Amino acid sequence: MISDKLLALRKRKGMSQQEVAEAVGVTRQTVSNWELGQGSPALDKAAELARLYDVTLNDLASDEVDVVCSGKGERTRDLHVLEGLAGKDVTVELADGEGALVHARILSIGAGWIRLECDAPRAVFPTPIFREKEPPQRALKLVDMADVAGFTIEEDAN
Repeated sequence: MISDKLLALRKRKGMSQQEVAEAVGVTRQTVSNWELGQGSPALDKAAELARLYDVTLNDLASDEVDVVCSGKGERTRDLHVLEGLAGKDVTVELADGEGALVHARILSIGAGWIRLECDAPRAVFPTPIFREKEPPQRALKLVDMADVAGFTIEEDAN
């Protein structure tokens, strides 16, 4: 939901609700309402929020894109080496023992974020016969670089 994303992105940026409100020209209460799911920003305000948080408007608005962000804040990283991972299949090790995102395809890297597609958790069925026939579902994720401990490049099957 956009409310969860707005809260996580604001915390990642280290801003108060008042600072966000001043940056986009609304009241603090309006920002609070957005973060509580009691309304959503108009398109012009959503575009300003996306610019403020260094994400795309689509990533902000789409329910199909999850934000993986612990709110630790931004760390400056040299991205020129990491940009070479775009298009590669990797396992992304998350910081602080939060696990890993396996079989992930990196779509892009920039502005402190990794945009990737990975296997989505499967629904649990009573018998395993259904799981074998069901194709794996893929999920889009926007992962904060501060939450990445490392990458393992998966070998090509070809």
